Amino acid sequence: MGCKIAKGVAAREIKGKYYIVLPKEMKLIKLNNTGSFIFSLLNKKAGEKTIEKKLSAEYGISKEKAGRDLALFIQELKKAKILS
Repeated sequence: MGCKIAKGVAAREIKGKYYIVLPKEMKLIKLNNTGSFIFSLLNKKAGEKTIEKKLSAEYGISKEKAGRDLALFIQELKKAKILS
């Protein structure tokens, strides 16, 4: 996967929720529970397969569904220039 937080993007965890700060755009994005769960693992530099397994275990879904959902989430983060 090779995703990393883009330069100039700040992420803060507050009470288990992740907030993404995009200073150039003057935006604050609050992630939902699943987004926060995934982002916390990305922040720890977990690989795609590790995140899939953890998503599957945490939410009781198949690894295949976890992989599809993860790919869509990462695609959205890249589109928003949060991940590079």
